[in-house]
Amino acid sequence: MQTRTARGAGRGQQRRRLVSLIAAACATVTLGAASAAAPLASPARAPATTFRVIPLAPNGFTAGINARGQVAFTEFLGPATRARFYDGTGVRDLGTFGGPSASARGINDAGQVVGDATLDAAGTVFHAFRWSRHSGLVDLNRPGGGNSSANDINARGQVAGAAVFPGEQVSYHAFRWSPRTGMVDLGTLGGGSVAIALNDAGTAVGYTEGIDTGTLILAAKWRVGGATTALNAFPSLASVATDINNAGQIVGGAAFDEGLSNQAFLWTRSGGLQGLGTAPSYHAFGKAINDKGLGIGELDIAPGERNGFVWSRENGLLVVGTPFVDISDTNGVNQRGQVVGSLNDRAIMWTRGAGFTDLNTRVVGAPPELELFRAEAISDNGAIVAFGNTGLVLLVPQAAHSQPPVTGPVKFPGAARVGALLSFAAGFTDVDPNDTHKAAWSWGDGSTSAGAVSGSRGKGTVSGQHAWRSPGIYPVRLTVTDSSSRRSTVERSVVVSATGAALRGEGLFAAPASAARSVAARGAIGSFAFLSEGADARGAAVQVNVAGMALRSSQVDAVALDATRVQYSGQGTVNGKGGYRFTVTAASGAKTGGKDRIHVRIAHTDPVSKAEVVDYDNGAPAGGAAGGIAQKAAADTQGSVVIGEGTFAFGSR
Repeated sequence: MQTRTARGAGRGQQRRRLVSLIAAACATVTLGAASAAAPLASPARAPATTFRVIPLAPNGFTAGINARGQVAFTEFLGPATRARFYDGTGVRDLGTFGGPSASARGINDAGQVVGDATLDAAGTVFHAFRWSRHSGLVDLNRPGGGNSSANDINARGQVAGAAVFPGEQVSYHAFRWSPRTGMVDLGTLGGGSVAIALNDAGTAVGYTEGIDTGTLILAAKWRVGGATTALNAFPSLASVATDINNAGQIVGGAAFDEGLSNQAFLWTRSGGLQGLGTAPSYHAFGKAINDKGLGIGELDIAPGERNGFVWSRENGLLVVGTPFVDISDTNGVNQRGQVVGSLNDRAIMWTRGAGFTDLNTRVVGAPPELELFRAEAISDNGAIVAFGNTGLVLLVPQAAHSQPPVTGPVKFPGAARVGALLSFAAGFTDVDPNDTHKAAWSWGDGSTSAGAVSGSRGKGTVSGQHAWRSPGIYPVRLTVTDSSSRRSTVERSVVVSATGAALRGEGLFAAPASAARSVAARGAIGSFAFLSEGADARGAAVQVNVAGMALRSSQVDAVALDATRVQYSGQGTVNGKGGYRFTVTAASGAKTGGKDRIHVRIAHTDPVSKAEVVDYDNGAPAGGAAGGIAQKAAADTQGSVVIGEGTFAFGSR
């Protein structure tokens, strides 16, 4: 991703005043700020740890990592998703219940994974599962129940989530599952409820719809054998509990006043629900808390102005970066107090003693083209899951066993046109200098070819050539295999046009957790690709992978275009299921000196109420040409968009 440029002083008195208010109210300590176009500066005392890279998936998102460094994650495979598990030596597919898709959502230290998997070909019926190496995929549903999803699992193998119970129509209720009790309805104070997390004592937290019509949802907890308990006694339009530690401390977000802006909170038995000092921000919430009371979360000063934070009772709120200058995330915290996230599109790790460091500077033995944009989770033994320009990877502090080769991003020069022979290449490295390698290309049109491998002593390149006969969006995959049959795969979308007047684009964008409808969703990196013959919607194609949703266009109704932005709108499928509408808008910041942006909105119609349900929206449109675009709230991107003969460049890749 591009480095976020520092903005000038001409922001106006109101914005400077808000920054001052935030600093005063939060007792903010800035962890670091990047220069205008440079990587993060090294901290005064950089951690001595260096990391080797283990490839996990070319396109996916993390469910979690356990204390042993095992990883649960979801991989996008075309229009479907598959649940995966890295067991310390290799990646396993966890399977489905007969349908095309499965998603992983949690993992415990025993290597048990939870999530949901589809039962039918259309992907409309899905059940919660628990997977282990011994039992395989276990359906957690009650007989006669409806759709369900598992969100978390504790050390005792108990599972928390939400399900439509027998006798219900569409309303989800929070559940706790164990082998002894099966799926237990935890109840609600109003309509529906969802359990998001639970601790080892079995106490689950999440939210419940309220009895008061003025209250949408209330942060809630469910003790074993207890009733639904709201965490806030004061009126709140919407509040959600997102995590609970083994000391019973809970974090989340709640609106503390009539301003309707959620603020991060901590709940304890003795102190009740207390704000963490994020006001007067536009939106904030706690994401996770370790057993020592170190919490992390997100602080949005204004729409699109996102900063991660670290909180402790001893030191208060520490904001990562400078509001209105930097964009940052905190995504994972372990029991040792190590925090991982991102700062200006660079993966970072932070500790109180050493400050923060750019993880890109701590990786050894990887191709020089590898970039890490975002660290997503960290284990107690210091292994880190990160996402970069080659997809999802695991950073291990030391090589305890033989590792697969690490492949860099796929690159090609020139325009992808029908009939044009394109040359592709990618570099790779291998920790074992004595390994030999072979490679295979999959071109996305049903054809494959062997890759030409050159190099020696643990470093090399793979090349290949291909021409497409028809316009379209093609997933090009390269798999490099060493002489011990260990392999790594990288992928990129290639948008092939029929003429020079075509509009085409593809790339990556940051996908904050707050953009997804599911309150249990985690932030991640999304990908996009689109193609049309100029502003002609006939034959246009749009693809988006984000927050567990694989959107594929089935009908593009309109293409709006001007000199700096383009917008597609129409109908599509998500994970193979129809009935979704979407808007995808891309804007270039080249002429305004700002950032390139991508705005994605996905919605469907509720079958009972007939109301629109927004499944994903990373920014509200700001009006203007091309039907409106999120100039501020949509995510920064890395990618390329070409209109005609390259007259409009969008990002770089």
